Amino acid sequence: MEVLARSLIFLEMLLINLLTTDRCARRKYSLGKTAGVFILYTIFILIVSFSTRAILKLPYLDASFLILLGLTYFFPLNYLYQESWDKVLAIMFFSWIHTMTVTFFSIQISELLGIRNHFQIALTIQTIIYLFSTPLVIKSVKNKFLYILRHISAQMNYYLIIIGLVEFLILCIIYFYLSLMSPPWKIITGLLVALTALVSYQLIYIIVKNSKSITVLKNLAYTDNLTGIKNRLSLFLDSDDLISVGTSFTLVYMDLDNLKKVNDTYGHSKGDEYLKNFTEATIAAVGSSGIIYRMSGDEFVCLYQGSKISSFLKTFRKKIVDFLEMDIPFLGVSIGCARFPQDAANIDELIKKADKVMYQVKKESRR
Repeated sequence: MEVLARSLIFLEMLLINLLTTDRCARRKYSLGKTAGVFILYTIFILIVSFSTRAILKLPYLDASFLILLGLTYFFPLNYLYQESWDKVLAIMFFSWIHTMTVTFFSIQISELLGIRNHFQIALTIQTIIYLFSTPLVIKSVKNKFLYILRHISAQMNYYLIIIGLVEFLILCIIYFYLSLMSPPWKIITGLLVALTALVSYQLIYIIVKNSKSITVLKNLAYTDNLTGIKNRLSLFLDSDDLISVGTSFTLVYMDLDNLKKVNDTYGHSKGDEYLKNFTEATIAAVGSSGIIYRMSGDEFVCLYQGSKISSFLKTFRKKIVDFLEMDIPFLGVSIGCARFPQDAANIDELIKKADKVMYQVKKESRR
């Protein structure tokens, strides 16, 4: 009965781990195929376990050996789910910390009771704890751990793996190697480890959430809401970076002609579409030679870093028209330029000079 109880403890741990992983990761295949692969792999693991036990003539397999076999589930998990290998590891350690803690407490409590076949009692205690703890873990997965997995950076994910690995190894050390400890102290130590893991994951959740919020705020601060390109603030920051290292560039100031006429004739929604199409066409025309910014309603700026500004401007207007795809006729754009450092030494003076040239061009085109 003790061998059966040990096996059932391991299988119950495995079931909870697979259930938690399935809630965390996105399947590649149907539930039926996923379950089928797990069943076949579990049968393989059981064959390996009983064969090893028979070869070594052991009454039962040590728990450490069973846990190592359990960790080999990384390979079918990595095959069956869409997550990258590092996220699969992070999920595994998250789940194993839960199941290892529950099993650890169950066995220690059963030992305290002083019953001869205490593994049968441990199995009962473990099942009862799982009935209460697993819904809480799954709820935590939905509310927090999934958020961490979906938004964590690659570098932060390695820290997540390290935290899970360290907590898992500490639990293993407490269970397998601190035999001099009495069960009450083992329980207290294990409880502290579990609380540390809980606090660690909570801190990672807070860090990831705050980082995501900061990213959103940055996008709001530095990106134009309508067109999705960089805005006026980004222009000043980027140009200051170029100026600080002495990189030469040309500030190309663009003002769309007759945007008001487009809004009045076709409506503001069409006017917004007009701006978006112009933005896309400008990005395509400039290519990798510069960056486009939206200054205000109908005003755009390009920080052009190519060496042939004159030839660029000659072909720029034609490229704009070629790239534009609109039902509304394109009414033109007025352009003025200023070069750093030849024309001005700072961004404000460059804008003033380019703006002045642009309005002169606009006047001449009206005449």
